[in-house]
Amino acid sequence: MKKLNILLTAGLMLTLASCKKSENLNREIVGLGGDTWVNGPLDSWLAENFTKPFNIDVKYRWDGSELDLSKTLVPPRAEKVQPVMEIVKAGWIDVYTAEAGLGFIKQFAPRQYLLVGSLQYNAGGTVTLGEAEGGNRVTLFNINNFVKTDRNIIKPVLKTIHHEFTHILNQTISYAKEFEKITPGGYTADWNNTTLANANAAGYISQYAQAAPGEDYAEMTSIMLTEGKAAYDAKVNSIVLPKIDSIPDPANPPFIIQREIPNATAQAFIRKKEESVITYFKQSYGIDFAKLRNRTNYALSENAPVNLATIFGNARQFTSLSVDPDNNPGMSATFMTTWAAAKTGLAGLSSRVLNNFVVFFYPKAGELVLRVNYTSGTTAFAAHFVYKATYDANRNMTLSYLRRDGNGTTIAPGIVALTNYMTTGSFGMNYRYDANLLEYGQWFKTSDTNSSFFGTLGVIKY
Repeated sequence: MKKLNILLTAGLMLTLASCKKSENLNREIVGLGGDTWVNGPLDSWLAENFTKPFNIDVKYRWDGSELDLSKTLVPPRAEKVQPVMEIVKAGWIDVYTAEAGLGFIKQFAPRQYLLVGSLQYNAGGTVTLGEAEGGNRVTLFNINNFVKTDRNIIKPVLKTIHHEFTHILNQTISYAKEFEKITPGGYTADWNNTTLANANAAGYISQYAQAAPGEDYAEMTSIMLTEGKAAYDAKVNSIVLPKIDSIPDPANPPFIIQREIPNATAQAFIRKKEESVITYFKQSYGIDFAKLRNRTNYALSENAPVNLATIFGNARQFTSLSVDPDNNPGMSATFMTTWAAAKTGLAGLSSRVLNNFVVFFYPKAGELVLRVNYTSGTTAFAAHFVYKATYDANRNMTLSYLRRDGNGTTIAPGIVALTNYMTTGSFGMNYRYDANLLEYGQWFKTSDTNSSFFGTLGVIKY
């Protein structure tokens, strides 16, 4: 008790001492007002492009309290912020604005983008590229590794944005419950321990799509948008069964080639999910998904172009080009003169009709096949011409004739103009876009870039 009295007395003395002189207590307490800074050019740019027109706050100054404190994360570098947000605007805001109007983004966009410099590493070996919180905020990670001109870097960023925005749209209007019944037995929390091939074989477009139906839906949407039609179709058409089939090959003695068999069941599952997404956007929001996809893919191409010649060829992303000159206007005048001569020549062989053609690399490495589709009477035929493909240092391609099948021998005298065109000079490759920004592959003569044809890119795996 004595000790307590001493402490109380001492406390009273301190209190009395503190009141002996008059002090102004109406002062700001340092540190409780939060951090302050002077806005610079970056803040002005963000305000003009995001805050003022769309009421979106972009937060890049570090505030660790808004993140998972159990994770090791780093702030974004200021010089990376505008390039990242330029892609966000071009590949997300602008494409939705063009197809759905300014009001759509104003109504449904998250109110804040939070930028983090590093990846977020999770238990189990996964990493987080982005996350949405209740439709109010989207967090983007790995900002410090962003390179605006690198397609392999910007596409995952844009895919993440579209993935998270799909969740926001689904929270506003739910997708059809039938979607969850397409592949109901394959969802698993252990999705990160499967391979892409196994996920595809089970009817999922990616491994993460197996995490839950909602993630499956967001993965379908974001991959369809950021791959573009040709690359997405090639991805789906590349899903094959892990076995080999032998088929006759009249152009290549001993007349047998080995081919992979399409996994028709898995492809059908994914195509059904694709239809669900397209229908949802049209019925729920009045958006033409094909146009939205084309604009997104075009934005990627404008900011990070890819040399088509590096991804077209044997065992590459694209292995085929389907060309239909009579139904796809816009081929060069030089090529159309060649095409008209081939049509006239073939018509002179018992009134056969030249319809279209496909060039493709399969199955033998280093060889390209020209498949000419034609009709005789009411019967459809295909003739095959095989060429050796060689490349220069710039991936310009030269074709040298090797052989043809029986149908090729039959029609060869009539289509000399076309076959000569294929073996004269070398070809370069680039992308071409129609009025709706649908992407095509184009071959052009390196000696005359005005001499060209274009078609639908694809993959022949079987």
